[in-house]
Amino acid sequence: MALDSNKKFELVANSLLILLSILCIAGLLKASYALALGLIWGWFFAGSHSLPLGSWAGLLLKVAIVLLGFTLPFDELVSNAGGNFWLTVLVIGGAIVLGLLLGKLLKTDNKQNWLISSGTAICGGSAIAAVGSSIKANQQQMVISLAIVFLLNAVALFTYPAIGHWLELGQKQFGVWAALGIHDTSSVVGAAADYGKQALEVATTTKLARALWIIPVALIASIVAHSGKWRLNIPLFIIFFLLASSLGSWLDMSPLTNYIQPAAKNLFAMSLLWMGTSLNKQAIKAIPFKAMLLGIILWLILSIGTLLVVLYWL
Repeated sequence: MALDSNKKFELVANSLLILLSILCIAGLLKASYALALGLIWGWFFAGSHSLPLGSWAGLLLKVAIVLLGFTLPFDELVSNAGGNFWLTVLVIGGAIVLGLLLGKLLKTDNKQNWLISSGTAICGGSAIAAVGSSIKANQQQMVISLAIVFLLNAVALFTYPAIGHWLELGQKQFGVWAALGIHDTSSVVGAAADYGKQALEVATTTKLARALWIIPVALIASIVAHSGKWRLNIPLFIIFFLLASSLGSWLDMSPLTNYIQPAAKNLFAMSLLWMGTSLNKQAIKAIPFKAMLLGIILWLILSIGTLLVVLYWL
């Protein structure tokens, strides 16, 4: 029996989605590209499946973050963070406060402000996932924030090394700048690796220390989101993340790092792919201009500010 046109359309759409998911699992599709392709899929094929991909995407994000915890020894992160501790605190605190103030000035949604500010201040998608869960942000708010962050990540991946070479930044200078100015860990590592071996080492250490601030920021956001009431609703995956980090330190998971990190990144990529599919054409067109403007302004201020710091103080 021949398939009607609607069935054929759904078959093509779902086959493409399965193929993209396989590419993510195989590590052949980076997270930023996965999100972009998910958004494109949602634009053209929205409504072609009845699966709760948005909910599953949130679960995959949490699993990926917990897996990464096994590769982040807590004591090592704390000890390595000492040199740039106060600079990291200043950047994170300043970025969040500035983001929330700019959000109020632009009159954007408060939860969206928290997501964009924390994603810019800490570590992109992981921070958005943690803070989003704490403040109970909806799926559209999450995807909008992720899209903004990953778009700026892609820009930073190409512009940071070019600017670093143009200004003749030292390896340490560039490593610190990349770790503090770029949102996502993958883009930090990519930009620093392009710049040099020492820059990669400095950037990775500083970035992992910066990522630890997911926990307190998520807790603060949870308190603030509930009108100042002390309703400390700690997401379980944050507890599991801490347990995984402690367990990884105790058992010495370093021999498995080369397996765990790629697995976590692949799950993260697939979760972003599925998150992107949850936005249909109408929803994508409805992405607020002011939210995008907030993300761009905040990222530019953070990038220029941290660049000036490394130029004159490092």
